Formats: sequence, structure tokens, C-alpha cells
Amino acid sequence: MRSVDVRPASRADRPALVALIRAYLDFYKAPQPDEVRLHGFLDQLEANSTRGVQLVAEQDGSLVGFASLFASFDTLVAAEILVMNDLFVMEAQRRQGVGQALFDASRRYARDHGYVRLDWVTATDNQVARRFYDRNGGLAGPWIAYSILP
Repeated sequence: MRSVDVRPASRADRPALVALIRAYLDFYKAPQPDEVRLHGFLDQLEANSTRGVQLVAEQDGSLVGFASLFASFDTLVAAEILVMNDLFVMEAQRRQGVGQALFDASRRYARDHGYVRLDWVTATDNQVARRFYDRNGGLAGPWIAYSILP
């Protein structure tokens, strides 16, 4: 298995990270934000690390995956939690340990920064991701996720 390096994204990673985010949005058939909006979002994380971090997975000198981690609060535990909003690996690099490396790094980041829990969601029909999270000890919660446009 080829080695994978997971680390926080740097400014130099921006072009490759944007390409990965666009591939992720294509995977979920989600609308693509314009360049200004996407870069503005990444600028906010880069400027204020207390809001979260983009972890990137590098293999053989190329970025092949990312995890988006965002700080939040949970009233039920009266503490800060970390939300893994996204975990994505390019299809050609799947089943090579990249997703595992990103997941493990996300757990370490949560622990090392004092968050009491790491939360995430995945699409109900993404059976591959659900099996991966089950194998890693993830517990499907009793809550149903909702969204609405403001």
C-alpha cells in the first residue's frame, strides 16, 4: 500500500484542493459555487483556524482526498464538538487507505484540540461510506438531519 500524508491544507494546495472539492460536488451531483464564493470560503478557514480546518491527503506528490472539519457546539453536552462535514477520496485512490488516513487524522485533530466528540453525516444511499464508518466504530445517531434555505 502506498503511503499517505495527511495534513492541514496550505495556500499552495489551493488549486488542487479546489479541484478535489469540485470533484466531491460532482460526486453528490451538487451545484458548483462560483470561484469567488469557493475561494472566499477557504479564505475564512485559513484566516481563522478556530472555525475549522481542511485536511488534505497527499499520495505520490498529489492531493487525492480531503476532510472538512468545522467547530461547533452541542447543548446536550455543553461543550465544543467537531463536525466532519466532508470526507472525500478520488475514485482512483479508494480502497488504498486514503479514507482511513483522513478519518484517523480527523479523530486525532478532534482529540488534540479538545473537542468532546466528532460528528458527521453521509448520504443514506452511500452504502460504501456507511460500511466504512460502521467498521470504524461510528454509531448512527437517533437524530434525523434536516436542512432549509434561510
